[in-house]
Amino acid sequence: MDRRRLSLLLALVAGLVLFGTLGYRVLEGWTWLDCLYMSVMVLTTVGFGEVAPPSAAGKLFSIVLMTFGIGLMLYLLTLLAETVVRGLTDPLAVRRRKERKLIHLRGHTVVCGYGQVGEAVCVALRAARRDVVVIDHRPEHLEWAQGQGIHTLVGDATDEDVLRRAGAERAESLVTVINSDPSNLYVVLSARGLNPALRVIARASDESAAQKMRRAGADEVVNPYQLSGNRIAAMMLAPRLSRLLSGDVTSDHFIIREIGVPDALVGQTVETLGRETGALIVAIWRGGQPLRCRAGDELQAGDTVLVAGAAAEVDAVEGHRAVGGSAAGGSGTGVQPT
Repeated sequence: MDRRRLSLLLALVAGLVLFGTLGYRVLEGWTWLDCLYMSVMVLTTVGFGEVAPPSAAGKLFSIVLMTFGIGLMLYLLTLLAETVVRGLTDPLAVRRRKERKLIHLRGHTVVCGYGQVGEAVCVALRAARRDVVVIDHRPEHLEWAQGQGIHTLVGDATDEDVLRRAGAERAESLVTVINSDPSNLYVVLSARGLNPALRVIARASDESAAQKMRRAGADEVVNPYQLSGNRIAAMMLAPRLSRLLSGDVTSDHFIIREIGVPDALVGQTVETLGRETGALIVAIWRGGQPLRCRAGDELQAGDTVLVAGAAAEVDAVEGHRAVGGSAAGGSGTGVQPT
């Protein structure tokens, strides 16, 4: 309604300016520019001075123009100020502005649920410079995420419309870590229906729920309690290896990174790549299975390699990806141990 009134008022102001310009032209015979200048000056009450002393008819015309025009201009300015303030403070308008930004996102990650696990996922993804959209039905839980520059959306992630608004159809991956197995299952089903190519990772509290989520279309299912137990056991049995694989420490002398094989490296042997870059190819993932690589093995399209070495050496391998383009399946995430 305010937009209609604003459009109407703008049209009236333009009409008054045109009316004043024509009136001065007819009554005083000034040039078109002088008539326009005089008309705008009267309506805005600037008062720089008259173009020329007006006739009696011109003075009467100015009085009429001021009587109607000044009131209309004041009302227009009041309405403009009210519209601006409402746009900045109205929660609905703020939400619409945020959601308009989501329309332009491509290849991002949707995180459903912003508890302790969801927050940890978002921190890691942001550290890797990934675009993230967080969905949670509790606005107070999203305040910290907003302060970190993370896109947020208040709503129920089990609702397909909410997933659409988060850009699930254009996203690269989705993580659902809601503290409820049924909710996570619904999210997996909805996300898979919206985007069959979406990589979906779900949280489950037990193996029974995990099996259901895999059948529903989840690519990976994680039990945080089991992971915590395995991590604690690994820290007791092999503390250095555990720190290496978890990325708890960083060093330029030795890092491990997962890199998708670009077109530029297809057909090249492991030995040749290692000789050119100095990096060590630890393993190859092909068809979803890890393979022990040998010097004469040739890299194929769609392969993902686990590369170890100094930071510069691993960057040299990834530099081929930057030249050749991103390969399917390559995450580019790194583990940086001592």
